[in-house]
Parts: sequence; structure tokens; C-alpha cells
Amino acid sequence: MQIDAGSFDMSAEAKQEVVGAFHAELAKLGVPVAASGTPVVLHITEFKTRPVAARVLFGALSGSDHIKGTVTVAGSNFDVADTGVTVMSGLGVVARNVGTQTADGVGHLTGVATK
Repeated sequence: MQIDAGSFDMSAEAKQEVVGAFHAELAKLGVPVAASGTPVVLHITEFKTRPVAARVLFGALSGSDHIKGTVTVAGSNFDVADTGVTVMSGLGVVARNVGTQTADGVGHLTGVATK
């Protein structure tokens, strides 16, 4: 899986969370991942993150963490998105949710039953 963050400053940690969740979810679904397989690209169209201190001190009043994008795979496209506004739902949770949604979308395209 590749992530095209465009002009957004998406941290390496957030990208790792997306990719890690993507691989974990595909493994749960039984969809094999191979370097020589069909390329999956997540094109980020919206990205916003809160400072950790603001999230902890002010919770929902500090705004939100948000990732939205379009996934391109095998000539098909689908959208994924998640937003976290609570103290517990920081960028890591949002990134993992987007990775899981991406894997579920790929699973759907391959005909594998998803959640």
C-alpha cells in the first residue's frame, strides 16, 4: 500500500498506523499481500491533526483529527474517512480506522466478506 499525502504534512507515524492497520485487516480477511500484487494507493484529500496537549487538555473543544482520501486499486476508486474528536481518539486511532476501511474496501472488491 502506498500513501500519497499530496501537500499535507502527514507524519511517518500516522502513515505507519494506516499501513499497519491495512495489513492487519487484510490478514484477518484472508486476503494475501505481496509486493508484486495489485498496487493500492491512498490519495489523501483532507488531513487535520491536533496537538496532543490540546487534545488531552481540551478534548472535543480542541477540534478534531481527520483523514479523508480516495483509494485507487485495480481501476476502481472508493472513499475512506474518519474523524476523532475525543481525548481518546487521536490521530493514531483515526489513522488505524482509515487503514481498516481501506482493507475492507479492497476485500469487498475481491469478493471477500467484510464486517
